[in-house]
Amino acid sequence: MKKTINVNIGNRAFTLDEDAFRALKRYLADIRSRLDEAESQDVIEDIESRLADIFNEHLNYGGVVTITMVRGAIATIGQADVFGERQKTIEMESEPEVQKPRKLYRRRKDSVIGGVCGGVADYFGIDATVVRLLTFLFVFMGGLSLWVYVIMWIFIPAEPKTNYYDRYYDRKSDR
Repeated sequence: MKKTINVNIGNRAFTLDEDAFRALKRYLADIRSRLDEAESQDVIEDIESRLADIFNEHLNYGGVVTITMVRGAIATIGQADVFGERQKTIEMESEPEVQKPRKLYRRRKDSVIGGVCGGVADYFGIDATVVRLLTFLFVFMGGLSLWVYVIMWIFIPAEPKTNYYDRYYDRKSDR
């Protein structure tokens, strides 16, 4: 499911999907960067008016402008370099980075006993040696029971196999 954005193009209301909106915004910003300040506003208004005409030709009432329609309109009007050399840099707002949720896994490679310490180290972004030393100290100083380590070994899933060789050697060891 894609997000849709309502915009006015050439004083007409349109609904664009998110990809089409970004492409159209980049296209207009690129054209703006190639024009003088004096002529910029008039030319952009003319281009928006032509874009609105092109979108109206392809849409029924209530339709959504897609990235394919935007690319077709850009091909009809012409690429931004038709409007001359770039005079200033394009200032586009950066899109926020989406962080993947972190998951706790037992490490398959470089594991000493079960991969629990390596997995915990990966999860928190620290060196596995530090986690192993702390675990050793806690187990033998009485702060962490060996049973807690065994329970973590049982309940924390193993790291997913990422490449062909991991899957191949795992199958070979099952024989």
